[in-house]
Amino acid sequence: MIYLENLCYSISGREILSNLTLTVPAGKTLVIIGPSGCGKSTLLRLVMGLIQPTAGRILINGHPLTAPLAHKSSHSRGMVFQSSALFDFLSVYENIAFGLRRKRTLTEDEIRERVGRELAHVGLGDDPSLPDKMPAELSGGMKKRVAIARTLAMDPEIILYDEPTTGLDPIMAGLINELILLVQQQLNVTSLLVTHDLSTALRVGDEIGLLFQGKIIEIGPAQEIMDSTNPILRQFIQGDPLGPIRTNGEW
Repeated sequence: MIYLENLCYSISGREILSNLTLTVPAGKTLVIIGPSGCGKSTLLRLVMGLIQPTAGRILINGHPLTAPLAHKSSHSRGMVFQSSALFDFLSVYENIAFGLRRKRTLTEDEIRERVGRELAHVGLGDDPSLPDKMPAELSGGMKKRVAIARTLAMDPEIILYDEPTTGLDPIMAGLINELILLVQQQLNVTSLLVTHDLSTALRVGDEIGLLFQGKIIEIGPAQEIMDSTNPILRQFIQGDPLGPIRTNGEW
């Protein structure tokens, strides 16, 4: 579903991503872990088409990302931002309905039904007052769930998650992890998720890749990642600063 080939991205002469190649199979979740500032969010923005690569190419469902927007796959991506990125001047209902109205293909009754359906998908369908609430009235976890509902309303084939549990307490982070799993299993979406939270990666990822100095230096199923002897990966798992490489207790 997502294929990146020799992807490079530089800004102001600084190389962020370097000859990065990876594949996300349809219906699976790939989690990219790595330290802050390693290029994880940049990778998502490239796949979303918000910025253009310096070199290399991105294929979505076999079609170049630069293909004409009329192709279905060009409309099949949704992104859940780290900050949730809800419009603070719109209610929960209007936030979720915003993209649907721009498509101009649904009646208002159909939009109302879709909003209710997606709130139910994220476990927020039982509070009749919620659709009228403003983002400022929501907790951090509720904002994340509304952001996911807004993404689901557009029927994406691909969902990109940028640090979905950042800023949440452990209980709410666990709930968001379970929601991501539920969405993937029930709707069979393809997901690319970036995080520095190893517990999130282990819980939701079919595969996990470590991004370091612009490259994926290790990738595989969760158990392989945990058992890996790669010194950089071991440092990340153990919480050591990723700088010099430690071997046999020496730097």
